[in-house]
Amino acid sequence: MGEKFDIAIIGGGTTGLFAAYYATMRQLKVVIVEAQEQLGGKVMQFLPEKKIYDVGGYPEISGEDLVRQMIQQAARHEPKILTGESVKQIDRENNQFHLVTEKGKEILSNTVLLATGTGTFHTKRPEEWKELPDSEFKTSVPTTLMDKEDYIDKKVIVASNSKVGVNWALYLSELAESVAIINSEHSFSQVKQEELDQLSDANIDVHYNAKLTDFMMDDKDRLKQVAFLNENEDKVTVPAEKLLTYYGLELEAAPFDKWGIETRKGRIVVTPVMATNVEGIFAAGDIVQYEGKTTLIATGYTEAITAVNHAHLFIDPAATEQLYSTVIYR
Repeated sequence: MGEKFDIAIIGGGTTGLFAAYYATMRQLKVVIVEAQEQLGGKVMQFLPEKKIYDVGGYPEISGEDLVRQMIQQAARHEPKILTGESVKQIDRENNQFHLVTEKGKEILSNTVLLATGTGTFHTKRPEEWKELPDSEFKTSVPTTLMDKEDYIDKKVIVASNSKVGVNWALYLSELAESVAIINSEHSFSQVKQEELDQLSDANIDVHYNAKLTDFMMDDKDRLKQVAFLNENEDKVTVPAEKLLTYYGLELEAAPFDKWGIETRKGRIVVTPVMATNVEGIFAAGDIVQYEGKTTLIATGYTEAITAVNHAHLFIDPAATEQLYSTVIYR
């Protein structure tokens, strides 16, 4: 049987990370279970390069930098963090929850906090991707923009037919030596003319109706070139040190019905203390719904605090309802 915790947090986005910090600050034993290989949820998936202006204490901060600081904060009291693990089963046995992941890992916990967001996003790949030579590099090509320092003064290729790829290219044009876009379609989805003009102003080469055909590596297995067929079916080889791809995402919702969780229009119904209809299971963040709900990063923080405090009371009815960090760390 698996290791036992006070709170098992399903979801390692901003809400889950803050919940982990707050719970461990209250000396609860915590595990975060995140389906993706990286932490940060939708902020890291969709907004790593975007500036965020509505989180208290930050006049402005990029999504990536916010997530980095939240991971640092969450790690202060060393919660257990499992990434690449998707929870498929939650059962209650002997007054504790038994969680099983898709890979068979078992976790025991007194309570559960659902901070899943709207679900797990899986990256789409174009059909031609299957025809590319199999390699370790092929399986490791990034599908989200993070670690921006890695792109400084590099030759970058963005393979995408969407607005996301255009935004990445524009952002990277201020860091990289050069940026080019390989678009398998004849146009970009949901991109305005002014954004296309910005690509031109930033000297970003755009190759339309282009099909990636190969990656060329140097003697140290580092990317040095990519090859593609242009719209005239001519093979073109261009220098490249970094490659990013984005062809859209598919959403996999968590199996709330299977877990017995009441939902309404795809969102979890919660009480004012963030409790679900299942005793001992709480929820917070974008996945919850109640009157007056706002889907902001900062909202998730307050919901996480409420959920953790009441999870603690569920475990120990004599626990203090809330604690102040200025008291704990004085």
